Amino acid sequence: MQLEILNSGIIYKNMSPGFKSESAYLPNLVSLSEKEILCFIRIGSAFYSPDGKICQFRSIDAGNTWIQENPIELNQSDENYHYTAPHCTTTSNGELILLVNRKQASNDETYQMDNNITQHIIFTSRDKGKTWTGYETYIPQSNPYLDTPSNIIELDNGQWFLGCEEWININTDRTLYIKGFGIFSDDRGKSWNHKIDFPSSHDKTKMYSHSRYTKSLDGKIRVLQWTQTIGGQEDFDAHIAMSDINGENWTAPEPTGIPAQTSWLADMGHGNFVAVYTHRTGFNPGIKAVVSTDFGKSWNNTDPIILWDSVGQEFLGVQTIPEYPKSHDNIAFGKPNLIRINKNELIASWWCTQACVTHARYARLKLK
Repeated sequence: MQLEILNSGIIYKNMSPGFKSESAYLPNLVSLSEKEILCFIRIGSAFYSPDGKICQFRSIDAGNTWIQENPIELNQSDENYHYTAPHCTTTSNGELILLVNRKQASNDETYQMDNNITQHIIFTSRDKGKTWTGYETYIPQSNPYLDTPSNIIELDNGQWFLGCEEWININTDRTLYIKGFGIFSDDRGKSWNHKIDFPSSHDKTKMYSHSRYTKSLDGKIRVLQWTQTIGGQEDFDAHIAMSDINGENWTAPEPTGIPAQTSWLADMGHGNFVAVYTHRTGFNPGIKAVVSTDFGKSWNNTDPIILWDSVGQEFLGVQTIPEYPKSHDNIAFGKPNLIRINKNELIASWWCTQACVTHARYARLKLK
């Protein structure tokens, strides 16, 4: 099986950088049909800026063109709040579930990693994103920082599942450690009444983060994870793990050979999976995609397809990036997302910086 790029282009880009500072980060896609796609993007003056809003874009021609719609906000009190980390999914009845982070505006750089001011908001829509209803969801407390790196998943038994990460020792001089766990809800995310620790949380030599969870066609959940030494000074290839159909029991992460940091999976059926990922090392950094024909056990890592060539434009403002996690402040592309739109086509999205403007792009792919 091979991937072919059918077309690619811009979802949103600030075309007037001389008049306004506006960056488009963290695009997240959801398919309403083979042709109709929604994309949710954080738009603000910088990655962590206190003016970020979640803006919705719609395509009715499988990504060829995009129309910007209204920002998604909780209520009229949002003037002093900013948003980030949009992750959307659909339920079995076609309802859209959008999870975002909401924070009170502040210019304090350390405050971005503070659980005390982060709210987790769920927006739902039953009319294909034309109108939204929002409410705060209360995730079990985690200190000092809790990340929700992926979308809520509706399990076959009707429960909602959410994968979370606890960033231990962030913003301290102690060694960073990231611990993953899953939570379950029976009341549409208003409460989370059950928690499990993943096998990876007991690993004494590696830590797993930026985990992107995908519900496979067989009802099980698969996840690709950025894998590092504890502390984050060295990267391993991305690891993959899988749950049972109820999301309760998980395999230990296994190496994939993919030289990835952030990544995303899509199940194309019959054991065929596609992974899109960031590759920030070596001579050919960029956004790339690979294929597995054996349920993710092996990948065509010797022949990835390049979706975004970032040679010479890997970092912002520096020749080399600082140590992790401060390196987040200087990366120039990231967070690829991937969805299946029909039996052999997919759409990928990512953010990247070119000529000082950070924007969101897409590529439509065909597996053949």
